[in-house]
Amino acid sequence: MNAENRQVDQAMLEDRPEKRTVRGLWLEEVKAVAREDPSSEEPWYLTLPGAEGLDIQLLLEHDLIALTEVNSIAEKDQGKIVAVESNNDAIAKLQKKFIGLRIKQVDFRSFIRSEGQFRWPEGDDEKYCRARVINLDLNTRLKANIDNQSVVFPVLAWIDKLCQIHAKPPRLDWTLCLTLHAEIDWPIDVNRYIQKYLCENLGREPVFDESCRDFFGEGLYQAVKNMEECLNFMELNREEQQKVIMVIVPKIIARLVHNKGWCVRTERNLRYGSEARAPMVTWVVKLTWDGNAAAVPDSTYREALREIFHGVGIVKENGNIA
Repeated sequence: MNAENRQVDQAMLEDRPEKRTVRGLWLEEVKAVAREDPSSEEPWYLTLPGAEGLDIQLLLEHDLIALTEVNSIAEKDQGKIVAVESNNDAIAKLQKKFIGLRIKQVDFRSFIRSEGQFRWPEGDDEKYCRARVINLDLNTRLKANIDNQSVVFPVLAWIDKLCQIHAKPPRLDWTLCLTLHAEIDWPIDVNRYIQKYLCENLGREPVFDESCRDFFGEGLYQAVKNMEECLNFMELNREEQQKVIMVIVPKIIARLVHNKGWCVRTERNLRYGSEARAPMVTWVVKLTWDGNAAAVPDSTYREALREIFHGVGIVKENGNIA
């Protein structure tokens, strides 16, 4: 695993108030599964825990997972949590700290069989991909690839694949917890694509247009709408870059899955990170299967756009959400 990914462990070790608040949001989602579907045959929770596994520790502290007398995860609960980790040192720490934890020794891109549609998880891996809560706690930026003049965001393509896996019978509603580093470093072709993409929906959905105007502020809103000049998103200030990521990520997720029967509701859409720390954005997104959604894809997409601003806020340095 590369140095960028190992920064996840450093962020976890800091255990700052903002991150504790975010972990509390993840905890509530797993609690909901434990309450509503305790006998689920699929895992309750799939996570990228880093070496310390602080989110897993939180589940144990709240008695969602039982421990034996020797502090190993009880056999009946060993299938409820799946950790995905490729670093050998981190795996050793997790195995020592959480005896009996189910660990997939691979990076997530390999686990999901990349962003393409030609290879898919099989067997146990497919079952793990159907976890009721999937937590992609990444410390990477929203990277973009240009493929045959099309822009592909690998992380969001993984989420599309996860939706397709959850859509296999029996179909399962699920929750995505996603965290990304919010600094933008797109090439000019991606900047142009995102600007056009935002503009198209500003004209398409009046509520989305009005919400974006309020959320972005007049300066950024007008810069996005001015198609005579290509907006360089890298030149935006820290807060503006976070806000752009907060809007386009749930927007692209909705575009990828709305015509496949999925209703997308953005429950939490939060930014955090003081000037001394990396700017981060985190979401809690509910993905609910509705057979009628595919029959009215435009209506489903418009509703998802309106929902982007549900739960928008800031996690303050003291951990409070404003």
